[in-house]
Amino acid sequence: MKHSKKILFIDNDDFQTEMRAQLLTDTRQHVVVVVDSFEEVEILYQKDKFDIVIIDFARDFGLKSLRYIDSIDKTQKMITISENEEYSDQKGCEHCSVHHMRRRLIPPFSFPDLVHLVENFDFSMCTHKNDFSL
Repeated sequence: MKHSKKILFIDNDDFQTEMRAQLLTDTRQHVVVVVDSFEEVEILYQKDKFDIVIIDFARDFGLKSLRYIDSIDKTQKMITISENEEYSDQKGCEHCSVHHMRRRLIPPFSFPDLVHLVENFDFSMCTHKNDFSL
């Protein structure tokens, strides 16, 4: 039996985000909380524990949210959505793999790719590890 996950989805509250969150809830029975500001991240992350945090780095508060969550729990499982490999390029993918529980999705990505990563996080390597070819 599949384990339902509690997910914090940090992104703009737009149609695409709401659709992904609703599909994760309706088709996979995960509990998804969407936040669209850093202030909401601070409040919710202090108050609750999440199995996975999904952060869209296209948002101006994405990196700030990642750093905030990292300051509280470096072992928090995170999926970052980003075309930018600046962090990986500066620190190196090995740093991320060894010191953080992160995987990255590069847009555009399919809903099945997101579901696979959410449900198989512990058994998945970052498919973009050491890939700076964008």
